[in-house]
Amino acid sequence: MKKLNRFTTLPILIDLLERQKLILIEPSNWDDRNDTEILDVYKQKKKVEKLFALCFTYGDETIYHWKTFANDISGCCIEFDGQELIKIFNEKDGVSKRKIQYKTIEDSAAISIIDIPFTKRKQYDIEKEYRVIFEGTKDDFVVEIPFSLDLIKKITFGQSMPESVFKSVKKIIKSTYPDLKCKINRSTIYENRKWIENIKKVENTID
Repeated sequence: MKKLNRFTTLPILIDLLERQKLILIEPSNWDDRNDTEILDVYKQKKKVEKLFALCFTYGDETIYHWKTFANDISGCCIEFDGQELIKIFNEKDGVSKRKIQYKTIEDSAAISIIDIPFTKRKQYDIEKEYRVIFEGTKDDFVVEIPFSLDLIKKITFGQSMPESVFKSVKKIIKSTYPDLKCKINRSTIYENRKWIENIKKVENTID
């Protein structure tokens, strides 16, 4: 697992850089009811009082990721060193983590209880999700996992952010967090000039 990507927004990025902590939250407000309801089922079956989660993707960026998780002017993607981040998760008691397995509805009845938090419908397999969960008690309100900034390998902002705004944001981040040595760029997924120029050079060989 060389990389783990976290699609999020600029305010969450700033909070993460400022506090150097990953925050696991209760998933009750997630948009996907398939997820939230089966996680409630998992809590009931395992008698877990509270469940906290944080989701990453181990694949490359896609339009789906931007549209679903970072679809506004502040959208961004944080690329972490996957191997080092997993080591940190391993050191936190109560944490479970692994790749999501994507199943058909026909396969769903054969899923074991411990696999419920790490299972989604086949239609979501484009996400290539890696999920981290923490099983807590009623006394837990938030789960914070400290990390160092050198685990961040790249920060990419979405193309919804204008170029001029991106340059200002990049300048502020670099000056505010000098220990952050990663690349900071702007996605070209919606407009890649090299791709376009290469297509323009294609010779017309049609008779």
